[in-house]
Amino acid sequence: MKKTTLLLLLSSLFLFLGGCSNNTNNEQQSDNSSSSSVSSSTKENSASSQSSSSRTLNSDDEMSLLDSSWKFDKFTVHQVEAELDDGQLEVKVSWEPKSEKKAPFANFAQVKVTQAGTTLNSVERDDDIDEGEQVRDLDLTYDYKNRTDQIKIQITESDGKSRTVRVNLQ
Repeated sequence: MKKTTLLLLLSSLFLFLGGCSNNTNNEQQSDNSSSSSVSSSTKENSASSQSSSSRTLNSDDEMSLLDSSWKFDKFTVHQVEAELDDGQLEVKVSWEPKSEKKAPFANFAQVKVTQAGTTLNSVERDDDIDEGEQVRDLDLTYDYKNRTDQIKIQITESDGKSRTVRVNLQ
């Protein structure tokens, strides 16, 4: 009787442990599949022609918005800076053409600034073409709607490749 009870107890224990081990395998498979979907999503994002980041701009402070340069086929954006000044958003794009040294920025790309899905109109545009300078400045000024809706600054190259930075206003 003791042997039979012990045998049943051991069998139950093995079945229980086998079930736990099966659960662990299922959890690992589940983890692997979610990991695989994350990496495929990451691959899709890196294959995309658009990238973006987000920053918070405090009142009246000029802020650099890029952590690193944006390299396009025909030019490089070294920095995008933004500043709130007298109810307007000032955007400065420091860029360097790879060729056509005297061409304006508009020959290479467009800057689109939106807030709450509406494109903001530029009230001032100054594309400095200074002789002998490699890095050039494009200064843009916009009237923004409010400080609650995020600003999106998007630079799109003529071939459609674009980079975006989002700015929260405070």
